[in-house]
Amino acid sequence: MQKRKESERYDVIVIGDVFCDIATMPMPGYPERDKQIGCEFMLSIGGQAGNCAAACASLGLRTAIICNPGNEMLSNWVISELQKLGVRCFTSISEKEDHPGITVSIAFEDGSRSMLSDRGANLDLKAEDMDFDLLHNARFVMRAGHWNTEGLFTVNRILLEFAQSAGVYTGVDIGWSAYLGWSARAKETVFAFLPYTDFLFVNEAELEGLSVNTKGDVQELLNKGSKNVIVHQGANGSSWITHDSELHSPAFNVSMISPTGAGDVFNAGFIYAFLKGKEAEHCLKFANACAALHISRRRRKNVFPTVEEVEKMALK
Repeated sequence: MQKRKESERYDVIVIGDVFCDIATMPMPGYPERDKQIGCEFMLSIGGQAGNCAAACASLGLRTAIICNPGNEMLSNWVISELQKLGVRCFTSISEKEDHPGITVSIAFEDGSRSMLSDRGANLDLKAEDMDFDLLHNARFVMRAGHWNTEGLFTVNRILLEFAQSAGVYTGVDIGWSAYLGWSARAKETVFAFLPYTDFLFVNEAELEGLSVNTKGDVQELLNKGSKNVIVHQGANGSSWITHDSELHSPAFNVSMISPTGAGDVFNAGFIYAFLKGKEAEHCLKFANACAALHISRRRRKNVFPTVEEVEKMALK
């Protein structure tokens, strides 16, 4: 783990997964088996935590990430790209996997996508890699990539409870449970930390997967302790739901070029606006604009939205 200076303070500390994403430009469909077709690939930072940290830093927030990227050429590239964007990286060395998480994302012209993922060294991020003093010096702690970092299952609740007790806002984006499914046991790993979660970020498919009684029932998650549920709704925008209120914000109409990571960039935009003291409606609109910018451009290099770009889109 990289050493920190005693005086270091951060707006956001993101804890979780880092990936190398290999994404295609939109395609009409899968090729037939045993056939080869040409396509354009984009290589970029990935992972829920990696994307969120990169986007937070691009927006000007003082950002750190705690992660386990592995220890080989691709691992070094991912960390180097995060550092170029201004993210302070606190990394541990995996004892089991050399390579970082790798995702191949195939985008289609109708806006959908299919993904193949190898979690790599993310599985070896452990409780002993956590720096509680570092969390104490943050304004917002974001736990991202829950399912890709099983080594933290036993410490998630403790991390979030500690942060809340120190007056730090907490957020969680669990992602899609591609490996464990949505069994009762898997859901309990999430329910255990909801009482210490200020903001739970989910998309509609994840919300349905987490449901126990009524499919897609946000109130179930609020009743289990989460104070606010922020729902990613794709082309339908986003919603902020509490026990007492529900606010919806429509999406921006943009061309769908690169959907992978849009939810993570939305989260960064939301955190930025929230920490700036913006009203709920502005937080959702700003976050939607961040996601729209990310979706609508080719990522020939690691470029994430800036405040100036987002504000220009939001004012259209």
